[in-house]
Amino acid sequence: MKRSGISSGGVVFHANQVLILQYKDGTWTFPKGHLEGEETEQQAAEREVLEEAGVRAKTLEQIGETRYTNNRGEAREVHWFTMNAEGESVKLESTFMNGGFFGLERARELLSFPEDRDLLERAVLSRTWSRGQNAAL
Repeated sequence: MKRSGISSGGVVFHANQVLILQYKDGTWTFPKGHLEGEETEQQAAEREVLEEAGVRAKTLEQIGETRYTNNRGEAREVHWFTMNAEGESVKLESTFMNGGFFGLERARELLSFPEDRDLLERAVLSRTWSRGQNAAL
């Protein structure tokens, strides 16, 4: 059972590339979707990335939320996580016409919404900070 209005998604990295998907309407974004049953936001993000892109990924950390109203007039709140992909192979769900791992500059050009470009910047900063902290240990 879907939980109304709450979704989770992932900004998924493989090496120095990020996963983005293109809907059939032409818009580019990150994988995301509704929470189901009793799953956590983190579990939903991992499941949605696997369902939409065929990519197994593990969450690293939550990097914030976005809010929007969809084309049916429904309010949505998406909880976002940085994630690392186990591989770079992509198998798109039928909802999408294109997608894959792109370099950061190309992803910035393709992403359709300013909120997603901001989210990418947060994810890159978070990832860079985490790497720096790990390197110092």
